[in-house]
Formats: sequence, structure tokens, C-alpha cells
Amino acid sequence: NLSFFHIPISYMLLYTLLILGTGVWLFLLSQGLASSEGIGITLSKIIQTPEPKSLHNFFEVAAPHMFAMGTLMFVVAHFMLFSTKISQRISLIVSMLLFVFLLFNIFSYGAISLGFVVSGWIKLLSMALFVGMFVVLLGMVAISL
Repeated sequence: NLSFFHIPISYMLLYTLLILGTGVWLFLLSQGLASSEGIGITLSKIIQTPEPKSLHNFFEVAAPHMFAMGTLMFVVAHFMLFSTKISQRISLIVSMLLFVFLLFNIFSYGAISLGFVVSGWIKLLSMALFVGMFVVLLGMVAISL
């Protein structure tokens, strides 16, 4: 009975949203979010003076992120193969954009560590694009249930 597939897919969607939320929260914590400061102050600090980054830390962060985030996106995007409500072309475009935004998100860290960009706006922009597109993909999976 195919109706039982809705249960694990629904749990996967909830679990993925929680992973995404905790990832954003951990990013903000690593950038100096303290309990006495608000998110607005932390975001302005990231834009004006991002935390110092090194090339060694870039490779330390990029490798597991590319693997873990890529695997998660791969699994979620594959649910779109079985969708009859959303066209395969739109699913392919969203999936490819998501992988492009993932690479942009990871390599924005490298741009800061190599000194190409001195402001943290690129990291915030890349994260917003990635999270936004991932939420769109999760919404497409939810619609396809």
C-alpha cells in the first residue's frame, strides 16, 4: 500500500527541516551569537567583520560539508523522481540550482579566507540562497506526497 510511504517521507521532511535549522543556528553561534545579543547584531557583525578564517580551516570545513550536504540533497531530490504532480524538468532545475548554491555557499568561505572578500555579506547571501532553495525542494517533496 503506497499510502504508508507518506509516514517515513513526512518524518524525513521534518528531520531535514530540523537539520537545516540547527545548521543555521550553529553557523550563527560560531560567528559570535551570544545570549545577550540579538540575531540582528550578530548579522551586522558578520557583514562588517567576519570571524577570521584560514585556508586550513576551509579544507577542514569544506570536505565534510560537501559530503554531508550533498548526500542529504541527493536523497531528498530523488524523491522527486516519483512525483506525478511536479514536472521532471522543474525538479531537475531546482536540484541543479540547489547544488550550485551549495558550492557557492562552501566556496564563499574560501573567498573570505583567501581575502577576495573582506565582508561577510557573501556568506550570508550564499547561505540564504542555499537554505531558500532547499526549503523550496522540501516543499516540492511535501506537495508530491
